[in-house]
Amino acid sequence: MIARAFDAVPTALVAEDEPLLREEIVELLRKLWPELDIVAQTDDGVDALRLLTIHRPTVMFLDIQMPGLSGLEVAKQAAG
Repeated sequence: MIARAFDAVPTALVAEDEPLLREEIVELLRKLWPELDIVAQTDDGVDALRLLTIHRPTVMFLDIQMPGLSGLEVAKQAAG
């Protein structure tokens, strides 16, 4: 997803089906990119697509293999 230049605060969606790994990703993002607002987290590709529609994040961090839809399928639908 292309970052929108007019967004004052960048927002993110994190989709990872392994809970400990998702927590680690979120923790690292908060340390490395403190101004990033993580608006949604999920463990499922279908839910990631739903949350994308609701939150319209600037960036997405997607696991490749998840239940429902893969991260690649979510990215393809987000781009289309």
